[in-house]
Amino acid sequence: MEPADKGDRVVGFLRRHPVASFEALEKQLQVSRRTVRRALAKHGYYSSCNANGGFVTLRETPRFSLEGLWVYRKWCFSSHGSLLQTIVALVEASPAGKTLAELQDQLCTRVHNQVSWLLQDEKLTRIYSGRHVVYLSCDAARAAAQQRQRQQSVRPEDAVAARIARSATPCPEGMRAETVIRLLVQMIDTPNASPASLAKKLQAQGLAIQAEQVRRVIAFYALEKKTAH
Repeated sequence: MEPADKGDRVVGFLRRHPVASFEALEKQLQVSRRTVRRALAKHGYYSSCNANGGFVTLRETPRFSLEGLWVYRKWCFSSHGSLLQTIVALVEASPAGKTLAELQDQLCTRVHNQVSWLLQDEKLTRIYSGRHVVYLSCDAARAAAQQRQRQQSVRPEDAVAARIARSATPCPEGMRAETVIRLLVQMIDTPNASPASLAKKLQAQGLAIQAEQVRRVIAFYALEKKTAH
């Protein structure tokens, strides 16, 4: 069989099966990895962003989203190129940046290591927003705009949780983080309430907290300005 015929079989197989692994192509068609790669390179193809790039599809097959992604079953393909290039493109295009979870949901794979490399190479920046790290553009003006957009959608309890998480001593001694978070959220909702009033509101919600504990939290986080005079 001529090499050209083998290449045609590779392309023909992928026209019948939109996505296949290199191993499946070799096994089903009884051809070498070199033959598969040569046929794909000649025709044009995409490698998957996930599964270590082990799955392929013909260049004409994907119907990419506005963000340049196409997911077939559990395999993700990108018009931007490699996984690293795709992460940068997604972050740059997003009005509010991307969290790790958002990136992983879109790309169907873990990207912890990749975002770390991109940060080290200064191709991304990051901020803390609520309980999450948000990855932003490396362009300062673009990053500032993304940060403003992200902050508009942060829930008060997430912002409070982030402040607690970044503190060297997260909570006043003897108090649970959950209790402190609920108290601080209540303070945001009723900024002029006294410690006694705050305690009563939270007690009505089933939280065991006393006015003295409220005062301790206020002092611990230097939140005196949030209480009524």
